[in-house]
Amino acid sequence: MTEPVIVVGAGPTGLMLACELGLAGVPVVVVERNAVPDPHSPGQAVNSAVMDLLDQRGLAAELRASGRPLPGAHFSLVWLDPERMTGPPRPRGLLVAQSRLEALLERRAVESGARILRGREVVDLRQSADGVTVRLRATDREPAGDELLHGSYLVAADGTRSTVRRLAGIGFPGSDWTVSGTVGDVEADFADLAADHLGAFHTSSGGVYSGSPAGPDVLRVITVRFDGGTPDAGPVALDDLQQDVRALTGRPLPARRLVWAKRFTSVNGNAEGYRAGRVFLAGDAAHSFFPLGGLRLSTCLQDAVNLGWKLAAELAGWAPPGLLDTYHGERHPEGERARLALDAQLAMMDPPGRSAGIRSLITRLARYDDVNRHLVDLVTGADVRYPVAADGGSEPDERLGGRLAGTAPLLRGGRGVLLVPDEAAAALADTAAGWADRVDTVTASAAADGTAADGPAAEGPAAEAPPVLLRPDGHVVWTEGAGTLEAALKTWFGAPR
Repeated sequence: MTEPVIVVGAGPTGLMLACELGLAGVPVVVVERNAVPDPHSPGQAVNSAVMDLLDQRGLAAELRASGRPLPGAHFSLVWLDPERMTGPPRPRGLLVAQSRLEALLERRAVESGARILRGREVVDLRQSADGVTVRLRATDREPAGDELLHGSYLVAADGTRSTVRRLAGIGFPGSDWTVSGTVGDVEADFADLAADHLGAFHTSSGGVYSGSPAGPDVLRVITVRFDGGTPDAGPVALDDLQQDVRALTGRPLPARRLVWAKRFTSVNGNAEGYRAGRVFLAGDAAHSFFPLGGLRLSTCLQDAVNLGWKLAAELAGWAPPGLLDTYHGERHPEGERARLALDAQLAMMDPPGRSAGIRSLITRLARYDDVNRHLVDLVTGADVRYPVAADGGSEPDERLGGRLAGTAPLLRGGRGVLLVPDEAAAALADTAAGWADRVDTVTASAAADGTAADGPAAEGPAAEAPPVLLRPDGHVVWTEGAGTLEAALKTWFGAPR
């Protein structure tokens, strides 16, 4: 593997992908148009699905140290209770600045060998049978001539208005939803804040207000007005932000100073395809929707974790035929499902007169445990399940295609994992011996006492309900009764060595 994978975009998606590839020893070059990281990132929270992904790579503990637990989850700001969920406890979401997540991921990516090229943008690309060549242009200095960069594959993680997606000729159909708003930080004495200046809610005037602590005496404010009161143009002054806050809450903020603020427009779409030859789309370049519904970041990072091990397998030479095509097959439906879920949430907000009835109905239905569970699973990204053939199984195992709680510590190395009961260890390990270079065999007792991984011991189903075969991204692709283990190993991990 001499040619690097080129990743365009040093946001959470691109950096997470660089970490995944670096874990497998794949050389990576990340191209980012901004000369320096943006310290004022709009993202303010990560959900439990994101924490689960970070846990399985040993990255969650540091983020928890700098964040605060999310108080709950919501569907269109109808609040839900994750504590009423059945099954093993899940990682708690966090209130934490996106800039902290990006700094953590960039440090891990660089430690894994990634090169970060800042101050450059892609202006052209060409594909060939053996790779992709991109033309880069400086954005942080006077042009000194374009430079060419050649790689084995190119992954676009350059946002909703992706240049790479356009250059690759991939369409981006979607709905007519286009929502604008303002996000920023203000200095304020929290003791002076009114009750309706803290928290997030849908207002009776038709809009969204959110106010949450972003540091000592710093309040993160997000406003969305569906009445056209927040145009996506020009700089934002404190008076502009106060105008939106007053319109949504009925009173201005007792703010001393505006730290920063920017306007945003949420575009709604899902790319026609997530692959065009050697070019792949991930994150907002692949799908985009309203950012305040809980799914944006988790859907992006799930793309990165899904694609990373598959590209690494292809470059290492052991990928089974068609493995790279499963990226579009698995992630495109999830991008569309997330987009439609956010469409539904927006339909419950605007216009306020027509949406009042459905908000009232969903609020009442959410009191039922089954409805609460379904909506929490949806908005936290915890219900992602990929179709996995189970030839020979009389009843599909409910774990197949999904994620198994408690297995994160076993996946630190980014390899496949065969989790087996102690009494069956010898026979199953013998079957998997030909894949030992890419699949770890772990007994239930080793998983339970923590000797199988550099991290906390596996708990719950991970230690109590084997055998299962996990892909490097944590999804279950074989259980007992779902065909033979050998067939599953060949399907997902190629021919034995």
